[in-house]
Amino acid sequence: MISRRRLLLGMLSGLAICPSAAWAGADNPLRNRRERRVEVPDVAQFHRQDGRRGFILDRTGEVWLLKPLDEDEVLALTAQRAPGGGTSFVSDWGDEVIRVSSIGAVTYYPEDQPNGVIAEAWEPARPLRTPDAGVDELRDRSTRAAVELAELFGRPMQVEYGAAPRDGLGLMVEAFDLTVEGFRQAVGLGAELDGLQRVKIAPAEAADIEIESDLFVVKVNPLGGYAGRPSSTRIARALLAASIPA
Repeated sequence: MISRRRLLLGMLSGLAICPSAAWAGADNPLRNRRERRVEVPDVAQFHRQDGRRGFILDRTGEVWLLKPLDEDEVLALTAQRAPGGGTSFVSDWGDEVIRVSSIGAVTYYPEDQPNGVIAEAWEPARPLRTPDAGVDELRDRSTRAAVELAELFGRPMQVEYGAAPRDGLGLMVEAFDLTVEGFRQAVGLGAELDGLQRVKIAPAEAADIEIESDLFVVKVNPLGGYAGRPSSTRIARALLAASIPA
């Protein structure tokens, strides 16, 4: 089986031959010519050919990151071979988000275009970095999460978190954001969660989700970057898959 590192390096080379229309003007020394290659930045904003808002793609790490321009959440993508060639980059809930062909063409699969839409690099962008936070911010966020979940369910919910390295507190705070959003999505889709009484953000070696009786545990690797926590959609789907009656 091809290694992830070799696969990612191959896709880096593929993307380098897809010039952006924005860089093809007469004043741009990297304008599109048959005999020249245009390097796509490691962090670039992509636009969709259907005119809707695109996304930022960050290829600076081993795990590629994608952030839709109209959303706050960053997705950590896993590379795998695509049927018929090329490489699919899938979310942590298993859906294909982008596909890169063997010649570097990018197809984007947002919810509003499940059959895919062509995306092209438009301009450089800033790297997608996990937020910083302190102990007070983590404590405040857990308190707000308890209030938000109580409002959602119409009853008290106990919220807690485990100790984490200082450098990972920002990711713990974000995990609370994603957990609350995941609960909102699940409830909106009809999840039966009357039996849940407690929610915990727990440091762990890898992102995961567990349900232990009345306790919903979101496992986070505080130093693992965006790939170190489950996405809100993965959290929602875990809740939908679980029947937790009172």
